[in-house]
Amino acid sequence: MSFLCRAGISTATRSTRAAVQKRFGSHAAHSGPEAPPTQEAFTSGGFKIALISVVGLIAWSRIDEHLTSQGEEKHPFTRYIEYYMRSEKESNRINEKHIVLAQQAAEESQFYAGAALPPKVQLRYPDLLSNASGRSVEVGSVVPVDNVTPKFH
Repeated sequence: MSFLCRAGISTATRSTRAAVQKRFGSHAAHSGPEAPPTQEAFTSGGFKIALISVVGLIAWSRIDEHLTSQGEEKHPFTRYIEYYMRSEKESNRINEKHIVLAQQAAEESQFYAGAALPPKVQLRYPDLLSNASGRSVEVGSVVPVDNVTPKFH
């Protein structure tokens, strides 16, 4: 019985292999309509962008020549950039302010790095602190200071 099962499996795999070979091996096995041929023209998006950029560059070069040949001292872009630039005095003032702030931050970090934590006090019975006051004073009461005598004069 196992022999027949093996034989059935082997024939099934052979027929599948043959079908795969036939399907991918010939062009006649492809089904469906063929894609229509693409139209090759100068109307594609990439060509339009390239044409517009070339025309724009040529137009810009002509405008640039016209603007610089009018006898002006500086190009309009240069004047625009200089108008929005910071002056040298303003830049120096801002840099000095940042230097002062950086020095203060460095001094503070050195101060805090050199600080030592207070020593820890190990309590023998720390749970007693949650039970009652160490001086037997109730919470919210006022301690009378009339009979207090100072130890140190």
